[in-house]
Amino acid sequence: MTEIFVKLRVPGFHHWPNPSINRAYLGQSHRHLFHLEVSMPVGHSDREVEFHDLLDDIRTLFPAGQDHGGKSCEMMAEQIAHTLRVHYKRPVTVEVSEDGEVGARITTDGS
Repeated sequence: MTEIFVKLRVPGFHHWPNPSINRAYLGQSHRHLFHLEVSMPVGHSDREVEFHDLLDDIRTLFPAGQDHGGKSCEMMAEQIAHTLRVHYKRPVTVEVSEDGEVGARITTDGS
């Protein structure tokens, strides 16, 4: 199986609506350089899915400087994965991390 991937870094904001006491500071909106990686299988090796088209789609779904409100990395990855799975009609894996250090990875099925 062959997979393609796209990686990008996007500045943005979010907060944790109900932080634990020892992480109360996360309740305020704060900035991250979100690292995103999206991968999906392809059926042949001649750009079945054009890398740059996929990159453009991700930039549309996750614009620079956006405030994601109370969404966690898990929620952001899930939303992107669902949208891309529907659009490309194939399984998708999406990783969203805070500053490349901690985050979440979601893998969808192809249906």
